[in-house]
Amino acid sequence: MRNKGPQQTIQHSQSTTLSEQSHTINDVDSDRVNKRTARALRMEKLIKKRVATPKKCGRYRHPVVNKWDLVTCPDCKAIVWNAEAVVQETQNSPRRFSICCQQGRVNLPPRRQPASPLKELLEKSSFKILIRVANGMLAFMSMGGQIDNSVSNTPGPFSFRLHGQTHHRIGSLLPPEGKPPQFSQLYIVDTEHEIANRKKSFNNGTSALAVDDDLVDSLIKMLDEYNPLAKTFRHARDRILSGDTVEFSITLVNQKHRGRQYDLPAVGEIGGLLVGDFTADSAGKDLVLEYKSSKLPRISDLHPLYMSLQYPLLFPYGEYGYDERIPYQTTEHSKIKRECMTMREYYAHQIQTRPLEGMTIIKSGRLLHQYIVDTYTATEQERLRFIRLNQKQLRAELYTNICDALESGDTDASKLGTKVILPSSFTGIPRYMSEKYQDAMAICRWYGNPNLFITFTANPNWVEVKEHLEVYGGDSANNRPDLECRVFKLKLEELMSDFKKGVFFPKPAAGKLKFDNLKYLNLKKN
Repeated sequence: MRNKGPQQTIQHSQSTTLSEQSHTINDVDSDRVNKRTARALRMEKLIKKRVATPKKCGRYRHPVVNKWDLVTCPDCKAIVWNAEAVVQETQNSPRRFSICCQQGRVNLPPRRQPASPLKELLEKSSFKILIRVANGMLAFMSMGGQIDNSVSNTPGPFSFRLHGQTHHRIGSLLPPEGKPPQFSQLYIVDTEHEIANRKKSFNNGTSALAVDDDLVDSLIKMLDEYNPLAKTFRHARDRILSGDTVEFSITLVNQKHRGRQYDLPAVGEIGGLLVGDFTADSAGKDLVLEYKSSKLPRISDLHPLYMSLQYPLLFPYGEYGYDERIPYQTTEHSKIKRECMTMREYYAHQIQTRPLEGMTIIKSGRLLHQYIVDTYTATEQERLRFIRLNQKQLRAELYTNICDALESGDTDASKLGTKVILPSSFTGIPRYMSEKYQDAMAICRWYGNPNLFITFTANPNWVEVKEHLEVYGGDSANNRPDLECRVFKLKLEELMSDFKKGVFFPKPAAGKLKFDNLKYLNLKKN
């Protein structure tokens, strides 16, 4: 039997020491795991208690609320979601919302309930399908632009697409020789066959024939009774039928010195008959309709009667619309230098759900689609107008001098004009797209190529949309594209927030170090 050497004795003592260290480390790890588990259980109980009993919490002791609950804006009484609040509720002040009234700065008169029979027709789904046709037959002016009928006439949810620059034109009081009357001329010429003339002028297939004659007649009588624009043109008809041979014009007053439009217009305020040689050149910003002319003057989107002339069924009382001189209401939250509201803020205020007011616009079905597109194009034109008139503030002189023209190859002076430089912040222009592309490429260079292409689409059957529609009696989600867009934006922001917080793609947790394999330990000999 061989004796154990010194080396074997040292190895045996080392293995014994390492075994003791391993047991000690395992005991420490188990204690840490137990403490973490107990802490997690305590936090879970605390969270369940707070969710089950939503008592007041936080520094200001405000109640815990669900962000998808429908609430009423304290300023304009519009129905909004809690998630749309820009200022949260505190002990001294309620929540504030910007999407509807800019935290109370946009203060407009309440809309009146529509008159009969329009009020009853807006509750019928069949009328909401034909409302665009009925409005087109009663409109006072035409809508210019390339309307994509291939989208609007297809099966499925209704869509309204418009290409090119939008413009609205209105003709003279009487049509030129040999041409049939259209739009506002139908209120003056051959009113004995008015319904047939309206269907004939608007007929683009069978859409106008689907509207009942009695329905059109009842709507015409409603406008004759309540709409001051219709009364003005009827007054011109009576003057022509009386045999008066003196030519006259109608002037639709701009009301540029009026300020806020709080009261409904009267016939004498909205227009007047002017006898004599009075053309559009001498009217300034007022809209002048000549007696007989082949010219079709364009109506500015800044005219207060811009929308009432195009949408008589949305504005049956001929209400004044947006005016660039409508001031803000002074509130304690006002911290901006601008004194008057913008066009976007005005139209955003118009399409809100307010059960205590008239809801003609939001109940108009397919006509609401056209109205939203029309207001959006008008808002874009206002932005472009502001950029064109404020080129000095945008430092556009750096791009418009002769040296830049020569360097860019524009050597023909006859083709050079006043260039309007759009800033890169204007959505959709080539500079904007190029800037976003460069930002995306910079992110890819730093983090690497993306592995997932995630899409996020809207769903008209979302519970949040249906709950909002039930507030005013129920409607189809396809008739309220604004609600779908608002819910889509809120859900998209929530999804991006979850991405940033690591809810879907959390960072990998650090693994625990185990000492089972002793070959990874470096031991020092004494």
